[in-house]
Amino acid sequence: MIYKTINQWTIWIFQNWIELVGVVFALIMLPLEIARKWTAWIVSICSSFFYIYINFTEKLYAMSGFCFYNIIISFYGIYCWKFIKTKNNQNLSFSFITKKLLSKLVPIGITIWSIILIPIAQFSYSTMSIVIFILDTLITTLSVIAAWLTVKKVVESWILWLIADICAIIVYIYKGMYPSVFLYIVYSIFSIFGYVFWQKEATKDIKIL
Repeated sequence: MIYKTINQWTIWIFQNWIELVGVVFALIMLPLEIARKWTAWIVSICSSFFYIYINFTEKLYAMSGFCFYNIIISFYGIYCWKFIKTKNNQNLSFSFITKKLLSKLVPIGITIWSIILIPIAQFSYSTMSIVIFILDTLITTLSVIAAWLTVKKVVESWILWLIADICAIIVYIYKGMYPSVFLYIVYSIFSIFGYVFWQKEATKDIKIL
């Protein structure tokens, strides 16, 4: 009985090793990102390479496309977090979102969602439920904006990540991708901690300035 169970687990791990490795990289990235370590972006690049394949094979084309974007934005994140200095010769400081920025992000988000929606509809709408189709494009749209806000160390980026993470949990449960379900449950929890920690750090940076 024990041998049979071990054998079943071995087969399952072998069949899902790509997803498991992607999950491990993503889990390593989380504490680094919250602790504002620039090395988080290197790990993010590694994780994204795996999830390009993972999402594409599950016909989550929008989320797969986001992984391509995330690789690019991660290189920009390395530049911003490692090399950009403020007037006080400190690393890029935390900040809260402004009304001006928010007024720009809303139409940008709608535009991004529309751009993603049309081509993805032609490729995958007929092969998935409408709920998963909408969530796939919504997750990608929120993640594109959240990734850019994260690079800029905007506190509210974690709110967008939390919404995207909850939506991703629903998608991956539907797909039966349980390592990714676990990952995004952890993501959701860390998003709350990330928001609280960054909020405190942003308040400190404002006082210093």
